[in-house]
Amino acid sequence: MSNQFANHENNPDKNFPEVYNEKSPSSQCAIEGFCSIDPIVYSLLEVLLYELKQLTYYYIKMQELGYENQNLKDRIINYLSLIIVGYEFNRNEFQQTLSEIHKDKEEAKNSFIEVCEKRNIDCQILKSNIKFENFDLNSLVNQGEQQAIKRNRSMNSDIKNLYEIIMNIIKSASIRLIELKCYTKDYLPEEDAILKLFNNLNFSAMTEQKLVRKINDFAKVNYDIHKKLHRLKEEYYGKIGLHKVSIGVKKGQSILASGQNLKDFENLLEATKDTDINIYTHNGLIVAHAYPKFAKYKNLAGHFQMSLDSVQFDFASFKGPILILRNFQYLLDKIYRGRLFTTNIIAGKGMTKIENNDFFPITDYAEKAKGFEHDHLITEVKVGYKEEEVMLKVNRLIERIKNKEIKHLIIVGLLNHAAIHSEYFNELEKNLPEDFFVISTILPSLKDNVLYFDSFFNSSLIYKILAHIKTEIDFETFPVSLFITTCNLHTLSHLFNLKYLGVKNIFLPPCNSNTITPQMAEFLKSKFGFKQVSSDPKKDLKEL
Repeated sequence: MSNQFANHENNPDKNFPEVYNEKSPSSQCAIEGFCSIDPIVYSLLEVLLYELKQLTYYYIKMQELGYENQNLKDRIINYLSLIIVGYEFNRNEFQQTLSEIHKDKEEAKNSFIEVCEKRNIDCQILKSNIKFENFDLNSLVNQGEQQAIKRNRSMNSDIKNLYEIIMNIIKSASIRLIELKCYTKDYLPEEDAILKLFNNLNFSAMTEQKLVRKINDFAKVNYDIHKKLHRLKEEYYGKIGLHKVSIGVKKGQSILASGQNLKDFENLLEATKDTDINIYTHNGLIVAHAYPKFAKYKNLAGHFQMSLDSVQFDFASFKGPILILRNFQYLLDKIYRGRLFTTNIIAGKGMTKIENNDFFPITDYAEKAKGFEHDHLITEVKVGYKEEEVMLKVNRLIERIKNKEIKHLIIVGLLNHAAIHSEYFNELEKNLPEDFFVISTILPSLKDNVLYFDSFFNSSLIYKILAHIKTEIDFETFPVSLFITTCNLHTLSHLFNLKYLGVKNIFLPPCNSNTITPQMAEFLKSKFGFKQVSSDPKKDLKEL
């Protein structure tokens, strides 16, 4: 038997073609909704997804027979985090990854067949529609395209939407699990839950009702991942506090870091701490400034962000190299390629991959770059929160709810930026009934029935507030509504997490099509009861 799996009883523990004919189907946006991705890479992503589903099937079957392979499980979770990423892959690296997944699948399949024969049991082998013949990539591109078309034609629109939701929440959960595993070696049952959810996609007979139930059931798993990750990061980096962060730049050489993985960011700071290179966070990575441990790095100069919604503008404006941390989620342009570096397991086009925490390529680039010629402070923002002070105010709020002074709680925030224009919430506040109460992390207010927390970073804060209120208040009888203020990769996960916590009305802001399409927003509304912010705050209040 292949040594890929260990029995619990014995051991617990060719280059891509460069040119395609313009009339070839492979060169067209054949699959609706993915025109922003190289259609060749999209077709190969379809093959990757197909092989990964089958690999997961055989992994779970071996696990059921008493065999385990933690390294393979880790690889599958990593592969899952790559599905539909925000930039075009380096095709040679993608080829290597696809080859590795196929090899893993064949080894797992052969191990499964061998165990079945040894135990004289009838084991089901999945039929494979993808043929790997000497790894002919021209053939794989065509097969991937045909597989995608076949899959889309065989499903009705509701099933396709449910599959898309499942893939999104699996990717989101995998990203968080990868970071979670940076801080613990403990067994994580959430890994098995992710693989079991993903394995359901191997079976075309899954009904709409079953898929809906599995999505709702997985919300608890996803919420547990969120809680564990927050707890472990506080144990590792120190308890979140409220800190001022400079938005702007200092004179000198610099590196900009963007993405989600704090451990990768810490490794960059360690590699540059004895240099004169200024390090800046970007976008959601501003959260690093809320943790005490990062304050020891004197070259952590602040946060660089010229726009709330244009990564392209930010990157084009930055005078130095840019490090894309693992699981970056935005589309990238070609104008700054060549000075992009990444810790991701597959680099994008024009990116240099950082391997084994060797940051010399990016530090060398930074030292040779011109850098910023002058200091320039744009503003200061507050990041984080003082949990004790927050909970004292929340406890007073709980008493008011118990005394029936408050009939409805509205929370505004969750994510880091307000994509909804402030005029909307100003109008909503003006029309707020006296027995409604708002907790906001977006807009200051002096009204007695609005509690404002000045925190640029607030998702963990809002989850803590909700969890704390729920220990004292029954959300089945007391209504809680929430306005999400911006969209990103994790928004769908947040929707179902909040639904699991008992939030009655959840409003989505306008989202771009790379996060939640208008069609998906409409489906979420009709199938799960989520709502869309309208242009009329008075109307939205009446729906609560």
